[in-house]
Amino acid sequence: MTPKQKLDEENQDKNTSLYVFPKGIPGFEQLREFQLQEHNELFSLFSAVEQPATIFITVNPFDFFKDYEFELSDDALEDIGITSQEQIAVRCICTWNSDQSKTTVNLLAPLIFNIEQQTGKQIVLQNTKYTIKHPLWNEIEFSKGGES
Repeated sequence: MTPKQKLDEENQDKNTSLYVFPKGIPGFEQLREFQLQEHNELFSLFSAVEQPATIFITVNPFDFFKDYEFELSDDALEDIGITSQEQIAVRCICTWNSDQSKTTVNLLAPLIFNIEQQTGKQIVLQNTKYTIKHPLWNEIEFSKGGES
């Protein structure tokens, strides 16, 4: 292993966290362990440890939608051991498109992470205006060149 390969591996480890999803995620209930790896300042890769080909592009929704908000039920908080807001991180899954203006994000079913206990859960919001195919880039951001 060259020094550059060793440094790249160490940096990848620093930017990767392992989470257990006790009930899996909808559609992938059999998968329980997932890695969340920072790709750059906007995007992360969320992949199944047991099935590495199962990988999703995710974003922090608050970076794109300042007014995005929802409430977590007591059951959802309890499922992954959350006792304080400081333990919570949120990511939403993107559907990438080669035409960047058609890239969408699933705001209806965010991934909730307990960053202290390394557990997670995907929840489906009820009675909300959010959709599974919300445009990621609004017209202003896209015209500014919101490229990654």
